[in-house]
Amino acid sequence: VAEDLAAKLRQTTGFPVEVLKAAGKTYENAIILRTNSNLARLGDEGYMLSVSKRAVMIESPAPAGLFYGVQTFYQLLPPQVEAPGIAEGIRWSIPCVRIEDRPRFRWRGMHLDVGRHFFSKDEVKKYIDILALYKMNVFHWHLTEDQGWRIEIKKYPKLTEIGAWRRETMFDGTPSGGFYTQEDVREVVGYATRHFITIVPEIEMPGHSQAALASYPELSCSGGPFKVGMEWGVIHDVFCAGNEKTFSFLEDVLSEVIDLFPGEFIHVGGDEVPKLRWQNCVKCQERIKTEGLADEKELQSYFIKRVEKFLSSKGKRLVGWDEILEGGIAPNATVMSWRGVSGGIEAAKSGHDVVMTPTTHCYFDYYQGRFDEPRAIGGFLPIEKVYSYEPVPAELTATEAKHILGAQGNVWTEYMDDFSHVEYMLLPRMLALSEVVWSKKELRNFQDFSVRIVPHYERLAAGNINFRLPPPEGLGGKKLIQAPTAISIYPPFPQAEVRYTTDGTEPSRESSLLNPANPVEAAGSVILKARTILPSGRMSRVAKTAISLIDPELNGLEYSYYEGSWPMLPDLTDLTPVKTGRVFDISLEPAASKKSGYALLFKGYIQVDNPGEYKFTITTKDGASLSIGDNEVVRNNGVFALGEVCGKINLAAGKYPIRISYFQKSEDGQLEISCEGPGMEKQALPPQWLFPK
Repeated sequence: VAEDLAAKLRQTTGFPVEVLKAAGKTYENAIILRTNSNLARLGDEGYMLSVSKRAVMIESPAPAGLFYGVQTFYQLLPPQVEAPGIAEGIRWSIPCVRIEDRPRFRWRGMHLDVGRHFFSKDEVKKYIDILALYKMNVFHWHLTEDQGWRIEIKKYPKLTEIGAWRRETMFDGTPSGGFYTQEDVREVVGYATRHFITIVPEIEMPGHSQAALASYPELSCSGGPFKVGMEWGVIHDVFCAGNEKTFSFLEDVLSEVIDLFPGEFIHVGGDEVPKLRWQNCVKCQERIKTEGLADEKELQSYFIKRVEKFLSSKGKRLVGWDEILEGGIAPNATVMSWRGVSGGIEAAKSGHDVVMTPTTHCYFDYYQGRFDEPRAIGGFLPIEKVYSYEPVPAELTATEAKHILGAQGNVWTEYMDDFSHVEYMLLPRMLALSEVVWSKKELRNFQDFSVRIVPHYERLAAGNINFRLPPPEGLGGKKLIQAPTAISIYPPFPQAEVRYTTDGTEPSRESSLLNPANPVEAAGSVILKARTILPSGRMSRVAKTAISLIDPELNGLEYSYYEGSWPMLPDLTDLTPVKTGRVFDISLEPAASKKSGYALLFKGYIQVDNPGEYKFTITTKDGASLSIGDNEVVRNNGVFALGEVCGKINLAAGKYPIRISYFQKSEDGQLEISCEGPGMEKQALPPQWLFPK
């Protein structure tokens, strides 16, 4: 701990910091690290930090506590302490303080899925660095998935020769893959250990195993052949629970994994296991019969219990997602409760340890903002909701609550294909979670946190870490006006510098400076853009509102609304609408609050001023089409997950008939139309272009 502290201070301050063994001596002008058994009340991860004008003293009963005391010491220094080189012109001072601190929970975790997209060894180390900065102590390394097997297993080389490579992703159609050698894993484990982080490896079973089955199809119920998964979702093919070779394979794999990871826990997944293949497998049905099992749920329980028994024989503890409760939980299993909190409550009441990680508060693949955010799986999880989470359910007694080991944030990466995106989704939400799992419930206050977090934006920026700097508030989406209108923009935190533009350019340091007391005047159709800018120059993503000046007598499209259930996009001209009307932009508003079983048809004309090639994009859930004149430019037929479909067309200046069809079979639809072309950046279809006739 002392060596790493000295190295970091030398790197950023340029001071010749050296490490000496104190041997009971009293030093001044020094940072003193000392284990102190008299502080046993703080536990191995607690510490006491005392700063006087003469010295800094960090004490703890154990090295882990000294490490966390050092992290607090860094937070007291100027943010430039995280810079990769010497930070010039900084006054390196900290306040005189006395801090006595200890964590509330023993499991303060973050997860990273490297199965959907692979991240390099050095990127995984950087992830560990970020976790350590904020005293997280568990790294859940999701190493196997339908879309990729990422860890070398010497006895089964096809797992990485075949299983580590997917032919294409669901976004760009290009090959993707990679894996970690066992030497890579040892290096990462050693690095994590030096940062007092325990790695919990996850080897998925019996589901989410298509990459393994593509490598060894004889371990399936059908015998294959299979391909490494190319799309995200739940895949029917799983490990055959009636085949003894399956368990021999898994025990061999887990034996090699156990040799690489010294931590207490091995995660085996156990989630989202379709039972269709087992229902139609002779071997699985025979297993149900010979083991006296009631059904396929109990077969899954048998599977997990058998693996748990093997792990226990090796001195390890099994942890799995809350589906391992179904059919009966393994005797010594730990449950990771993700489908809400009910699984965690059930497990704790039955005497099993629990890690709380519900989607509602802990899934960092959800959107952080309502508008103009990077691609995400869906959902909405702002930082204030993360901070509001209480890991111990009120339904538990004091004795049952002791089984709550802590909480964990999860980063699933199907929608994140580069590490910078991972960082953005992680931060600053992880800072909120770090207080949830470290601080006492009664000491947490989001308003206070919102003030204290601001210096950490500069800290993260100094460390070359990507993160979501809050953009200005009050902007987003579209706004229709019929006359000049004042638009209010609000800084995301006090004294934040906000710059804005109204000419379509990206805001920069040279753009107009927002005066929060004065709204911005929009006199016509403009795109109002604004950014938060830190003193260091780091900028937020652009917040923008497309403002359209319309004439309600001239603009708009006619719509027709239909109800029914269709497997494909229907020919709406043959149907009788439930209602008709006029709208000024393309949305699901005519469907009101109905969530499924309807269709919409928009018709009218589009005005094109500049000739050239135009690209139209439909963001939709379920089928949609867009036609201009006699040309169908975009078509997405059938029932789909949320996604984008694009098409291009060359248009001369003039007015063209436009027709947009949409149907919604499944729950919670979405429909957005955007276009880009000559002199026009990608934006929602401008309402002033739309005419009913």
